[in-house]
Amino acid sequence: MRNVDTGLFLDKIPYIQSGSGPRNAVVFLGGNALFKPLAASDAGRYAGMFAKLLPADYTVYILGYEATPPEGYGLGSIVGDLARIVREEIGRATVIGVSFGGFVSLRFAAEHPELVDRLVVLTSACRFSAQGREKIANQFSYLKAGHFQALLRENAVLFRRPWFNWLMRLKLWRDRDTLAREFNPPATILRSYQGLFSADFERNVELARRVKADTLILGGTADQYFDVEAFTETAQLIPSAQLKLFEGETHMLPLERRGAVAQVLKAFLAPVAGTAAAA
Repeated sequence: MRNVDTGLFLDKIPYIQSGSGPRNAVVFLGGNALFKPLAASDAGRYAGMFAKLLPADYTVYILGYEATPPEGYGLGSIVGDLARIVREEIGRATVIGVSFGGFVSLRFAAEHPELVDRLVVLTSACRFSAQGREKIANQFSYLKAGHFQALLRENAVLFRRPWFNWLMRLKLWRDRDTLAREFNPPATILRSYQGLFSADFERNVELARRVKADTLILGGTADQYFDVEAFTETAQLIPSAQLKLFEGETHMLPLERRGAVAQVLKAFLAPVAGTAAAA
């Protein structure tokens, strides 16, 4: 059983720390961490997931986002805080961005190359697909109308297996009264969205060109937010990138194909001769 700890960095950024290996990995989570504050109750689930995905010689830091972000909260604010945390508290690390966290990780790697050993962009790219932009527009509509259940369905019913989606719909219906208390209020999420998906968000393509770290981009060809073209473009923009696509897999690739994803990740993250526990 891996050691698991939780707490706050900078008195505002929740984290889960797992393992005690000589190498560091920092995980930037997806939109679920914008909707629901990362809590101690999440620690076992997240720690277990990344323990299965990553080599055993890592200490893993899973970082969330501010629960009540200030006005003007955007990717620049997030990356500035996370860079301070990595620099002062963790040290140079393998950076892993999942879904929305992929946008964060690309900007982080572009602006703070000295803090990045290797970069993994997991079910993410430098831009949304047309379908992804439509889904984000739907989320804005649901947030403005206060349709909390519709918002959750838009983000959770994304599995390749139909019966997984059926189970997720059942869970959302069964827990409809308690879920609203666990998540941030729609108005808070909307304020975050308005800051995050502003004009500055369009710089992600430009920033991808500045990434110098060896990079692995992992996605599914049926992802509902990022298509093959977006994945391929991102890999072509980054000078030292490799791309691995899983045929027919969706945005839930890391959950539905965990073993296959872990195999690719572990091969990419294998220590380079002569650089064990570097930095």
